[in-house]
Amino acid sequence: MVRNRRISAVPEEEYRRRTLEALADVDAGRVIDHQAVLAWVESLHGHLKNEVGEPE
Repeated sequence: MVRNRRISAVPEEEYRRRTLEALADVDAGRVIDHQAVLAWVESLHGHLKNEVGEPE
């Protein structure tokens, strides 16, 4: 039987702690609107296009 092994530099207990912390944030409503994230990504994309000299 092949087991799925997660390759990570983060120890398992730290991974679990971070996951529980993230779930607590979601339960408390500490989230970012999806559309706001998409707008931020698009702004980065435009900035990067200008950095490498591609026309807008």
